[in-house]
Formats: sequence, structure tokens, C-alpha cells
Amino acid sequence: MALQRTHSSQTERRSTAEQRGGGSRRQMSEYGALDYDASWSTEPFETYLEQKAERDDLTAHRLTQIRRVLIEAPATTSYLAWDERIDWRSGMTVSDGWQFLRQLREAGLAERTVAEYTRIVQSFLRTLLERGVVDSNPVAYVRDQTEFETTATHKVERSVSEVAQLLQSVPDPQYQAAGILFAKTGIRNGECVNIDLSHLNLDHTGYRSFLRERGIPLHNRVADRPDALYIPSEPTMGETYRGERRKAGNKRDRETIIPIDNETKTALLRWVAQRPRTPSPHPLWVGKRGTDRISMHSFGNLLTGRYAAESGFVSSANEESFTPHWFRHMFTTQLKPGHGDHPRSVDLATLRYLRGDVISDVTEVYTHDWGNTVRESYLDAVYRFGVFGSTGSC
Repeated sequence: MALQRTHSSQTERRSTAEQRGGGSRRQMSEYGALDYDASWSTEPFETYLEQKAERDDLTAHRLTQIRRVLIEAPATTSYLAWDERIDWRSGMTVSDGWQFLRQLREAGLAERTVAEYTRIVQSFLRTLLERGVVDSNPVAYVRDQTEFETTATHKVERSVSEVAQLLQSVPDPQYQAAGILFAKTGIRNGECVNIDLSHLNLDHTGYRSFLRERGIPLHNRVADRPDALYIPSEPTMGETYRGERRKAGNKRDRETIIPIDNETKTALLRWVAQRPRTPSPHPLWVGKRGTDRISMHSFGNLLTGRYAAESGFVSSANEESFTPHWFRHMFTTQLKPGHGDHPRSVDLATLRYLRGDVISDVTEVYTHDWGNTVRESYLDAVYRFGVFGSTGSC
């Protein structure tokens, strides 16, 4: 069945490009008010491609690729080009950017291809924005908020035992606990940074007293689920969430309740026992001053940087391929059936649930029968690092 062009509601749109005025654009820049050719408004695609051909000296193959992404997708593909899919000339919304990204992924394109196609559209809109033809670049925003999984996940670069040696060597209890959490849950760096104590339910009398003394109520999504971590789909970067402007976004397709095993629980309790007091919203991880939320770069600088190098896990603290996100690939590989060097696994639907992927067909089941469908299978399959002995219990 042929794809039909879809557009966002006209009520969301601003005035059209024609209403903003035709003719040449005068755009203020570091060079002063520049006059741009009127063709940027009347023939934006042709002018853009002409510039790419002349100034950037692109090959005919590359120009054809750009045309297929921006103007008209090949008939053999199941996605629509930007101009086919989005009524962008009438004004654009962030929803348009997400809609374009989503349909590329739903078409089954490789993630590296999706990243490249959205980059092409971002570049095109940036050029028009500089010339005053459009007044926003929602695709640039969407790309900044999106994590493209372009690294192959099937190749095991480090075994579970090697990761265990790294985590056992980390001297700081905060970074050790974070490393164990990264490795055992596959959460993203931003999601980890954004954890508040109210999102973490640890079944321990000391922890319950700790929360009660500080007046910290558990989120209702985990209040009745002991040893569980709630990861919401919000916030986004720059959004004020729970009274605090967040410097990192969660980038999760949907909220997730992740089980906490004994080893992770012990590491978290060990850290919380030393954690300094913080004001609301009471972040789990704290920065150098001891009162503020940890920065987005801290885990990379120390956990996967300095500590990884000192332990011999990587050759250099500047090893670009080893970042907190590496643990998400490790988690996926080790728990996926038939992959990794760990003998146990979970079914693919459970793995996708834990990762926060969109799985509308089973999410409702997991929500109502979480203890049996997610928790038990996860606890049975997840690897142990032996950081606190053979059991890792409190």
C-alpha cells in the first residue's frame, strides 16, 4: 500500500513562509546584514543542491542521496522524504521532527542510516535558518535529544569477568555503585544522572528510615515494589522537572521499572550511607560540592576514564570507545539469547522492556504482572560480579 503524506495539525503551525515575505532575505550575522538570493525562498531545494555541488564539490552520488532524503524517496523504499512527509513550508513543530525520525526507524533502516538521513535534513534546515527562510530547526533539536545506536552490539569486547575486575577495583563507593548499576541495567548516562531518591525503593530498614527522616516519599510507581528503580520517560534536556532544571535528558521511549538485584542493592546502600544531605529533589548521585546533582560528564571522566585506565581495563583514560554508554551495549549483548559469554539470558520482549524500547503489545502485561514477567526472569538471568562476595547480599 502506498504511503500517504501526513502533516501535523494546522493549529500547531505558525504563519507560512509566504506570509513571512518573499524576495531576498536580510539576515543579521557577524558580517552584518547580508542579502541572500530570493531563490532560497522560492526554490530552496534546487538552490541548496546547487550550493552543495559548487561550493562543497559533492559527488553526483552524494547529491542523489541528499535529493532522496529531502525531496523524493525512491519508490522501492518504505519511508518518505522530508518534503513528502512534512508540510514544513507552513511552519514546523518539534512533533514534525520526531515524526520524521520515527518513520525512518519504522521503515527498518539501519540506525547509522537513520542518523545520517536526519543529519542531512538538519543541515538543510540550518542553511535555510541562516538565510531567514525558516525560523526553527526542529530536526536539530530532535537529533540532540536522540541517542543513535550506531555501534555494533553483537561483538563482546570485554567479558563479564573483565568487567567484574574493573568494578572491583573502583575505590570510590559512588562511582562503584554507578558502574554496577550501568552494567546491570543498561540505563543511559542521562537517565542515571537524573535518578532521584524517590525513584529508588530499596527493601532495607535503614534505607526506609533514611527516607523517612528526610521526608522523601517514594514515587507511586515503585512504592509497592521493593528493590526496584523507576526510570521515567521525562525529563528532557533543559526542562524543569521536579523543581530542578535538568542538564540531561532521559531519552527513553517510555517509563520503566527496573528490578534491583542483591549486588546492586548492596552497592547502592553502601553509597547512600555515605551520601551527603541534599535539598529537594534529592538526587541519588552528587557532585564535588556534595549538594548538587552530579554532572553529565563525571561518570565518563572518572568511572570509564581514570579508573578504567588505572585498572588496565583500557589503555588510556581518553579511550573514546569506552564511555558509560558502553555498558548499555554490554547489557544488551550479555542478556540477549545466543549472545555474549554469559550463559543465561532473558527473552527479547523482556530485554526490550528493560531497555525502555517501545513494545506496546506486551507493556500492559508487564505493568500488571511485573513481578513474574520481568523481575523473576531478570534476577534469574543477570550476571554477578562478586564485588561483595559470592552473594552480594546486605
